[in-house]
Amino acid sequence: MNLFKNLSIGKKLLIILLLISILPLFITTYGFYSLGKVKLTEQTIHVLKVQTENVAASLNNFIDYKFKHLYKIVDMPQLIHILTLKNIKEQPHIIRQTASSLRAKLRITPDFLSFCLMDTEGNVVLGTCNKTDANFGTRPTFRKALEGGKYVSPPSLDKGKPSIFFSIPIKHTDNIIGVLVAQCSAEEFWELIETENGRVGVGNAVILSNSDGVRIAHSTTRDLIFKSWIPLKPEVKEQILREKRYGSNIKEIASTDRPEVMDAVTRALPPHYFQHKLVIGKGTYHSVIKTMNNGWRIIATIPEATFLEPVHTSIFYISIISGIIVCVVIVASIVIGRLSTNRIHTFASVSKEIARGNLAKRVPFVNGDEIGQLGKTFNIMTASIERKIEQLRYLNDVAVEIHSHIELEHLLQDLVNISRRIVNAEMGSLVLLDEQGENIKYFKVSATNQFGSFQIQDQPKGKGLLGAVIKKGRVIRLDNITEDSRSIGLPPNHPPIRTLLGVPLITNSGTISGGLLLANKANDERFTLEDEEVLLTITYQASVAIENARLYGHVQQLAITDGLTGLLNYKEFHRRLDENIEGSKRYHYKISLLMIDIDHFKQFNDTYGHQVGDFVLETIATIIQSQTRTVDVCARYGGEEFAVIVRDDDTFNSLILAERIRSAVYAYPIKHNGIRSQLSVSIGIASFPKDADNAEDLIKRADEALYMAKETGRNSLCCYKPAQPD
Repeated sequence: MNLFKNLSIGKKLLIILLLISILPLFITTYGFYSLGKVKLTEQTIHVLKVQTENVAASLNNFIDYKFKHLYKIVDMPQLIHILTLKNIKEQPHIIRQTASSLRAKLRITPDFLSFCLMDTEGNVVLGTCNKTDANFGTRPTFRKALEGGKYVSPPSLDKGKPSIFFSIPIKHTDNIIGVLVAQCSAEEFWELIETENGRVGVGNAVILSNSDGVRIAHSTTRDLIFKSWIPLKPEVKEQILREKRYGSNIKEIASTDRPEVMDAVTRALPPHYFQHKLVIGKGTYHSVIKTMNNGWRIIATIPEATFLEPVHTSIFYISIISGIIVCVVIVASIVIGRLSTNRIHTFASVSKEIARGNLAKRVPFVNGDEIGQLGKTFNIMTASIERKIEQLRYLNDVAVEIHSHIELEHLLQDLVNISRRIVNAEMGSLVLLDEQGENIKYFKVSATNQFGSFQIQDQPKGKGLLGAVIKKGRVIRLDNITEDSRSIGLPPNHPPIRTLLGVPLITNSGTISGGLLLANKANDERFTLEDEEVLLTITYQASVAIENARLYGHVQQLAITDGLTGLLNYKEFHRRLDENIEGSKRYHYKISLLMIDIDHFKQFNDTYGHQVGDFVLETIATIIQSQTRTVDVCARYGGEEFAVIVRDDDTFNSLILAERIRSAVYAYPIKHNGIRSQLSVSIGIASFPKDADNAEDLIKRADEALYMAKETGRNSLCCYKPAQPD
């Protein structure tokens, strides 16, 4: 709705006319499409159902025909005689005669390719071909028949030949004594399915799948046979391959990643109808499933685009009519809009120019009716906005300047300098409280050249007018400070102050962090409300910048400090060591590296626990810091090991410092949990450039010296000594 309100009158008129003309047509078209889709879908489902029933009838006729002939062969008494012989090897002529009879039947009625007679153990007793390596005993063909029923296998591939196997049990005195397996070509079976391709429309296909989710026939392409809809579970796949369920040539069951079809065909009671995708075409397919008596699933499918083609054709013609109507409506709305909204368009054009930043643009009509009066008011508003934008642009430049600083003291000085120049004051001061908001931590002053470089001897206490700003958060704007009861006078030698403007610095959390004060506006003018607003804007930006600078300083400190001991961390130690070595090379002074290790610290830590161990590390770090100078670099090197970088000179020697640290640690009483322990440290010392010419070697030499100090009994120090040649 808000978007519609912001449109031009011409566009609103166009939209209304389009809605009036197109909306009924759209509703009618949508209803026609929805109703047509429902009706055509119902008809398609019925057609696909009939197709599946016809396919099922054809397959059942094919299977029944094969079993009919197979049952005639089972009635041969020779088969029962062979299976009941105790020692068949003693009467081989019976085997030969029976095999000859079976081959004769194959020649007379070539419904089968071969026969195989098997006993109840799965052994081949008689076969009409030499392909006895098929090992039917492990396949469902044998097992299912042995359970007492007839069985037809899915197509399989053995030695490159696609086959289907039919098996029936052979009974004698109501006992199953063997199984007769007949092989026929799968080509005839597949051709039955392939004749259904495209029967009910373009893209129509019939797919035969079993309960494993493996396709065993496909009317479109045989390349998809012996593939599953999704990857089979490992245990199912292993069983299929072990049983050679699809023949000895099938070593892998590939998949086509169609989980919705896999879910449908592997259910115990599959759905009658569902929608899905297929690899043989694009778009959505609609399918009907019929389950045969042997568990095979017949899927008749057709793409949605095929049976919805009549609806799509109708929609196409309706779209052409809609397009013609839209063109007529657009032309009509443009003509009407131009005739009735010329001045409004001019107004809108000027507004867009101003919105793009051309603030010098003005509405040409400022008299007459309401639109003329609106134009006059609009021009006044534009001039005011132009002045404000100039002011904001300058303040934005100020914000960019102050936010570019990350060092706090430089930031504070720049803030007071910039504020004084913007408001055109002679003097300015910025006060920043400490983190607790109690005492003044920073006090920065700025003044014009006429006052020279005067210095304030003592930092202010935050009383009087200054206290009103930084302690109570008041905004003060005075034309004469001597008339204000809060004024407590000025320090000695301070330039006189007439007018004063002060605003507090307030953080995002609402606490007062300081204040910004300006004195004596230039040309004996008074500070105005606009000056106050400008200064408030600056202090808002300043508070954020100051907070960022403080956070940056805190983060910088955390980044280089060890969290437990407060000493420099490993990374900063290496940077400082490189820095000192470069300074030594340039200015030719000597530096020493002390590597300090707490003796038996691991044993101490294991005995008293990590909390006491941490306390010891903090204590040792404090002792090391107490013995070193501010110019020395103290760091925690790692674990219980510390490092000190010492700049040696005529008045300070690293060996003396190392001895002071060692003796101070040894003399310090470590008290914990009512127990007093005594600790000691071992110290290794190496010097640059005497013992090494780079940082890495210097650390190595100091470590070697530390190792020698440990070897000589601990609680000692050792300077690096190069190994003497033998």
